[in-house]
Amino acid sequence: MISNIIEVITSARALEKYSNRNRLFKEAVPYVGQAKQSVSEPNKIFLRLNPLASNGALLEFKREDIVIAENVETVADKEGETFQIVKIWVRIGSIGIKLEPFSVQDYSAVLGKGFDTIANEK
Repeated sequence: MISNIIEVITSARALEKYSNRNRLFKEAVPYVGQAKQSVSEPNKIFLRLNPLASNGALLEFKREDIVIAENVETVADKEGETFQIVKIWVRIGSIGIKLEPFSVQDYSAVLGKGFDTIANEK
């Protein structure tokens, strides 16, 4: 697997050069974060919006929906590991997925009475 995410995104096809930034703003929306190619589905790119936070949002895009990718900077975490921050421009109208982790809990004891009361009123 290619380690440079910019190469991963651009390897499938030659991306159009956007010399006119106004045109780019009309066709795509920028997202900045740490990008990674999906291991199981190479045509998908994950973007972690706040890679230094433990609860940063994670977005998923299809590689063909990314118009252009730019390297922003290289950042180091507390342990000294470095990673690339990129800006990806995603085509307007594309479907992205926002992945949000959550803790699975059983709230039936707390919510059970409230739902039963509502159901009995109808």
